[in-house]
Amino acid sequence: MNDFSELAALDGEALAYTEHLFGGLVPATEALHTRLMHRLDMPSHKLELWRVSLGEPAWLHWTLHVALPHPAPQPSVLLSPDGCWPQVLSDGATRATLNAGLALAWFNRLELAEDAPDAQRRGPVFGRWPKRGFGALAAWAWGLHRCVDALLLTGHFQAGRIGVVGHSRGGKAALLAGASDARIGATVSHNSGTGGAASFQCVGAGSESLHALAARFPHWLGIDAAQADTQQRIVSLDSLALLRAIAPRGLCLLQAEDDLWANPEGTRHNARQLRPVWEALNASDRLEYLPRSGGHAMTEPDWQNAARFVARVLQPSPSNWAKP
Repeated sequence: MNDFSELAALDGEALAYTEHLFGGLVPATEALHTRLMHRLDMPSHKLELWRVSLGEPAWLHWTLHVALPHPAPQPSVLLSPDGCWPQVLSDGATRATLNAGLALAWFNRLELAEDAPDAQRRGPVFGRWPKRGFGALAAWAWGLHRCVDALLLTGHFQAGRIGVVGHSRGGKAALLAGASDARIGATVSHNSGTGGAASFQCVGAGSESLHALAARFPHWLGIDAAQADTQQRIVSLDSLALLRAIAPRGLCLLQAEDDLWANPEGTRHNARQLRPVWEALNASDRLEYLPRSGGHAMTEPDWQNAARFVARVLQPSPSNWAKP
C-alpha cells in the first residue's frame, strides 16, 4: 500500500481559492462505519451495496454501490458522486469501466447535501455544521473523501489506486476532492466548466460567468462567493490555483467543444497552462486533455476515455508520486 496521507498539501493560493469559491472544506472529525448489505454475483461482475454511516448514533448514512470485475483481487476503482443522475451512471458507464479492468463505485451526493431548484442550503451536512460557510460543492467533495474511507474499509482497494470522476457539477466536486485528498490517485472531470476545470480569466463567447454561477446556484458556493470583492479574488487566483495541487497525480479533463456554457475555451486554456507543471514533475503522462465534438451529456465513449486514463495511470500503482 502506498504511504498517502489523506489531505493533500494545498499551498496558500489553493487554500485561498478554496475558501473564496467553495467556502472552505468540510471538516472530517468523526469515525466512519461500513456494513455490507447485499452482494450479487453476475456473469460479468460482482455488485456490492455498502451502508456507510457517520457518528454514534449515526447522524448520516448513505448507500455506496461497488461493481467489481471478475477476476480482480485488488483492482483500481473509479468513484463517482453522480448516482442521482441515472443518465450518467448508465449501463454504459459500468460496461466501459469494467472493460478497462477497473471497479466502479458510486453514490447519490444528494443524500449529503440537496440540490433543489429553490437553491437553499439543505441536507444533513449543512445541518451538522450550520455556521460553516461551505457550499454544496464542498459537501459533495467531502462525500467523495468519506467514500474513499469506505472503499478502503471494504478491503478491496488501496490508497493511491482510487480515481474520482464527475460530470458537470459533479466534475467540479471531483476536482475539489482530488486536489484535497492525496489518496485519490487520479481525477477526471467531464464538462465541469465554471468553478471546475475552466479558467475564470479566459471566458469564451456564450460561457457561464462567475456572476451567473453565483446568482443561479448560490448554494453550491461559499456564502461570500456572490460578493464583488470575493469574486475579484477568485478571478485573480483562477482555477489553476486548485488544479495545480493535483500534480503529479493523474488529471484528465474531458471537454465537449460544442458545450459553450461549460467554457471549452477556458478549459483548453487551463490544459495548456498545466502542461509545464506536470512536465516539471516528470509526470507529463499523467495529465490528459481530451476534447470532443458534441454537447453536455456524458456518453459511453466519455466513460471509456475516463476509464482508460485511470487504468493507465493507476494500474499498477505508481511507486513514488511525492513532489520533489
